Amino acid sequence: MIIGMENGITMDKFGRLVLPGQVRKALQISQPVAFTAEVMGNKVELALIPTAGRAMLKTKLGLIVVTTGGRKFNAAEAVRVARN
Repeated sequence: MIIGMENGITMDKFGRLVLPGQVRKALQISQPVAFTAEVMGNKVELALIPTAGRAMLKTKLGLIVVTTGGRKFNAAEAVRVARN
């Protein structure tokens, strides 16, 4: 998913970036979280670091995989919630 950003994201003098609301909403982020950062040429790829209480979707070998950090996960309920 690519979210169009007309003005982009700016960095302050301390190196901080603020993710716009539409990006946080797309990632379902409502509280402080941690990311890993990987530099690829002139791009930076951020990835959420999974926490014990958060299920995350990842792609592995072309399949969508749910990682839960060891917690039980009800996929049918998650789909129902996402659809609503």
